[in-house]
Amino acid sequence: MRIPMDFPRARLAAFLLAPLLSMSCAGGAPDESLPSGDGAPEVGALPTTPDADLAAAAAPSLATVLVATGASWRYLDTGVDLGTTWSATGFSDAAWPAGASPLGYAETDLSTAVSYGSNATNKHITTYFRHAFTVADAARVSELLVRLQRDDGAIVYLNGTEVFRSNLPAGTVGYRTLAPATVSLPAEEQTWMSQAVDVAALRTGTNVLAVELHQSAANTSDARFNLELSATLTTAPTPISACYPFDMPTTAALRAAPKKVFGFYYPIFPISIDNAQPASDYWTGWMTPESRNGEYANIGGLMRDRPLPRAPWADSAWRQRDFETEVRRAIASGMDGFLYEHPYRVSSDTRNNQLTVMLAAAAAVDPEFRIVLSPDFPTEAAGTTDGLVSMIASVANHPSVHKLDGAIVLATFNPERKSVAWWTELKTRLAAQNIQVTFWPLLSYTGDVTKYAEWNPLVTGFSTWGERTAQSAENMRRWSVESHRRGKKWMSPVAFEDVRHKLTDSENSSRVYWEAQNSLAFRSQFEKAIEGDADWVTLLTLTDYGESWMTASQERGYVVMDWIAYYTTWFKTGQRPTIVRDTLYYTHRRHRTDAPFNAAKQTARVMKLRGGVAASNQVELLAFLKEPGRLVITQGTDVRTLDVTSAGVTAFQAALVPGTTPVFELQRNGVTVQRLESKTPILAQTVYQDLMYHAGGGRSCTRP
Repeated sequence: MRIPMDFPRARLAAFLLAPLLSMSCAGGAPDESLPSGDGAPEVGALPTTPDADLAAAAAPSLATVLVATGASWRYLDTGVDLGTTWSATGFSDAAWPAGASPLGYAETDLSTAVSYGSNATNKHITTYFRHAFTVADAARVSELLVRLQRDDGAIVYLNGTEVFRSNLPAGTVGYRTLAPATVSLPAEEQTWMSQAVDVAALRTGTNVLAVELHQSAANTSDARFNLELSATLTTAPTPISACYPFDMPTTAALRAAPKKVFGFYYPIFPISIDNAQPASDYWTGWMTPESRNGEYANIGGLMRDRPLPRAPWADSAWRQRDFETEVRRAIASGMDGFLYEHPYRVSSDTRNNQLTVMLAAAAAVDPEFRIVLSPDFPTEAAGTTDGLVSMIASVANHPSVHKLDGAIVLATFNPERKSVAWWTELKTRLAAQNIQVTFWPLLSYTGDVTKYAEWNPLVTGFSTWGERTAQSAENMRRWSVESHRRGKKWMSPVAFEDVRHKLTDSENSSRVYWEAQNSLAFRSQFEKAIEGDADWVTLLTLTDYGESWMTASQERGYVVMDWIAYYTTWFKTGQRPTIVRDTLYYTHRRHRTDAPFNAAKQTARVMKLRGGVAASNQVELLAFLKEPGRLVITQGTDVRTLDVTSAGVTAFQAALVPGTTPVFELQRNGVTVQRLESKTPILAQTVYQDLMYHAGGGRSCTRP
């Protein structure tokens, strides 16, 4: 067997994937080396494709060997005519003798000698060989390569289908057909001929290779046969893949990519505020208008969604337990860490003082999960760098704090509230303590790239808080181009939506929403990050339930987290993931944006649309399909269909119909393959406005 130049890596890959492929009855060590020559292309060879490499003495195997040199082969050396059925998988070769390869006669290094008959001047023209092997999952095989030594000519069949013909004429070949050219020199006899094989010929379960070896003359001096079949496998699906429409690469594989994805973590809204029962906990008070003596009665509750409820933890470390859960969920979606917003000093709100607990949680779950510091700072004119220097120094040596080339990354929101000189002073003061920092600011969004000039000398990369519309995604791509033009990295913002039911003094930041157009804003922003070759993506935000959130929640389940997993895999690998499991998701509001509400109860101002995009009142079915099918959205008597002609991701929208509960279906050949009913009925009128997008769907699986 020829040993590839990258043999250690190939053997490692084969070892890691061993449970997926079973190689039957190898008669010799797979790494046993056989002589290999560099013979010229043979005369008279007729490959099955024009691209066959007929002089492939140097061609290596693919990473995983399915049938090794030295494997045991059944053979028939009696010179009989077996016709055409002998290569089929169901043919019985139980009575045939068996021996390890290479097989043949009159050569010195053969493992098994076969008979040529009783007459040395009238030897058998054809000898037959068969070998069975097992493949656990043929769908995992992306490439097949057969390598063959034949003296003189041979045809190779896989499960009854011819996959390689070498040194035999085209057309029908019988048991008396002679090879047109004589393979005579030792170097030629031991030359490996290679041919790529269509993976469609491979089956899950038992497979059979069958080979007929032909001589060039009845008085030939010798014969030789040896074969190796190798494969390239797609990455083994991780257990979390069962939750997704695609096979999720391993965490190690995703982290090996230079591109990174960080979720922006807002600590004010953790999974639990008080470790109480969900039916009566702090979150319930925020979401119920009547709670807290009607504190939020005029707006229908501070917010419309909350984290997935959980039972109370029994020990005092419940905050870290919750952080660990969120770290696991982030890892399952492909994230590299969190951008963690925190104050520059001890806060009166305990929720803001949990940075060290988050760092401990990250280290406990996965030492490679990183926390990017996103520190706040004093905004008053006289505010000094003292507090920020102290805070950063207190965690500078924690192994979970993210660093680039030894420098702590500071990714602060809207840092323009202080001068570049102020931030330069911070860097200088930390350097005096042997703490190196680098800046990756989230600048306020203006669509204006001129602000790069003053920040350029100070930063490693740029970012912005961005906007929450699909139309803004192109601007993010342009910012990426500009950052790279300046020799800096770019962190592109991605969000699902931004809707603020809360009431404050600011009419620009409360009782407002941006139109996300169901999943379009999210998809567009991620796709433009990919198109613009962004270096990082930040998910804005994972946990700010008062404005923008994407983590697993009561009203959306894991829907957005599933989408993050898909797009993060695409972003990091550079390849759109292949859909291997049909999966349906839906998004829609509880009512139209112009639906009447009870003004006697909602006494706060009407929700206002911002962002320059018209309000959209659509029901969306986002379908991840492994093959074509028909999508159906049914709202009462309103039935809409869309025939999808190819596999992939399809967004199908229909006008929202008040007074109905949407039902979503995937059909093939007139049969419903999947059916999904919304958990959110669409109201014709409402008591309080609820302009968030509710969501549902996905796969049933075990999740963090």
